[in-house]
Amino acid sequence: MIRNRYLPQPLRRIASGILGAAVTATIACVALRYVESDSWWHTASEVLLWLSVPIGVVLSFIAHRFSLVEGCAGEAGYENLESDNESKPPE
Repeated sequence: MIRNRYLPQPLRRIASGILGAAVTATIACVALRYVESDSWWHTASEVLLWLSVPIGVVLSFIAHRFSLVEGCAGEAGYENLESDNESKPPE
């Protein structure tokens, strides 16, 4: 059983890259759907859609400075680990 609910650094980087690419592609797809095809917004949305994968790669490389994905536990963090070698106070 995993008691530590934080993602390891490599998985955090991959998840941050995937999340960044997904958000960028979603914004571009929504703009492509609702913007007229002859406007500059449409062209910008197409460029943003093509750049979503490189943006995800860049976010995965810089994920050691910040994280879009904090972990499954959020603010809870690490649980107290039980150990058999704990020093007990004298009675």
